[in-house]
Amino acid sequence: MNGFKLRLLGAGILLLVLIGLLSGWSELFASGAWVATVLQLGLIFLGLALIYRGENAEMPGSG
Repeated sequence: MNGFKLRLLGAGILLLVLIGLLSGWSELFASGAWVATVLQLGLIFLGLALIYRGENAEMPGSG
């Protein structure tokens, strides 16, 4: 994947997770909700990693 697609995918993941958090889908502070918390944190880190990777992708033909 090129840098633009990686950034777009990462931003889409972050957008969906943040919409879910703001709409009350989150059980972040409920007792026994560690699975939802780990899933949400994992998706946030995945989105940020994809955006970072997209920003630092090698350009074709650049030495």
